[in-house]
Order: sequence, then C-alpha cells, then structure tokens
Amino acid sequence: MALVNCLKDGESLQEMLTCLRDSESLAGVTVVVFLLVGWLVLQAIAEKRRGRRAWDIKEAAPATPFGSARHAEAVLAFANRELYQLMIAEMENALSAEGYELVRDESRRMAIPTADRIAISRKIIRARQGHIFPGLSARAMKDYEDAAVSDGYAGAMLSLLIRGSETEGWYITRSIHRHAN
Repeated sequence: MALVNCLKDGESLQEMLTCLRDSESLAGVTVVVFLLVGWLVLQAIAEKRRGRRAWDIKEAAPATPFGSARHAEAVLAFANRELYQLMIAEMENALSAEGYELVRDESRRMAIPTADRIAISRKIIRARQGHIFPGLSARAMKDYEDAAVSDGYAGAMLSLLIRGSETEGWYITRSIHRHAN
C-alpha cells in the first residue's frame, strides 16, 4: 500500500524516493530500482541500434574522395542549380513580357524572331551577371550586355536554355493573352 501511495502522491522522482524511504518499504524501492534499470537498458539498446543504422548507411554510400571527378560533378551541380533556376525564371518572365508563354504541347512550338530573341537574351544575361557580380555598376552591366549580344554569347545562352527546357517538355509559343510591351 505504501508503494501505491508514494507513486500517487509523489510529484517528482525525488519526492517519490523520499516517501518510499520514509515508509521503509523495501519492496517499493526495489520496484523503482528495477524500473530505472530497465529504462536504462532499453535506452542503451536503442542507442546501439541507431549507431548500427548509421554505420550501415555509411557503408552503403562510400565517401567520395575529395577532388575526385564525382566530387567535382556534385559541386558543379550544386553551384549551378541556383544560377540556372534564376536564368530560366528570368527567361520565363522575359518571354511573357515579349508576348510568349511556355507550354507542354510540342505542336505549338515556334521560333522566336531575332528582335525578340535579343530582348529576351539581354534580360537573361543581366540576371546572370547580377547574380554572379552583385556589385556591378549599371554602366558596367550595360557594357557587358552589349558585348554579350554583339559577340553572340547572349543568343547562345538563350538557345541553351530553350533546348534544355525542351528536353524537359517546355516549348515556347505566342501567348494567347498577349502582354503589352
């Protein structure tokens, strides 16, 4: 009976142990000790399992040697992901501003006239350079855009983004809801 009263009345472990000691209930103290030992054993088993799972995962995926081709490819993918997401988002915005849209229907695909290609590619180059060189002055940005358009880099970048988008099933067509320029 003392064990039940101590378990019911004790608000904390220390109060419960004090109650059991004061009531001189050896059975109660023994039960509490066995419960604590059982809890510690279960925690040790769980920790050992977590360690074993972590070891299995490490064995399944061997570490890539630093500087290896695989490591370089992973870094390249990581570094370029954000830049290319920015450029394709800018391509979509620029296409929309020029009266185009991206669709999933290949039969609606069309070529973009040169004047529109230049305007769109210029915006993409501006976004790219702004990302890579955030402190670039407006004059330096304009000079870079002009050079990229005149030497063909801007057009080549737009073509790359278009071809890449087409491999993912996105095609350019005239917008049904033509935007004002």
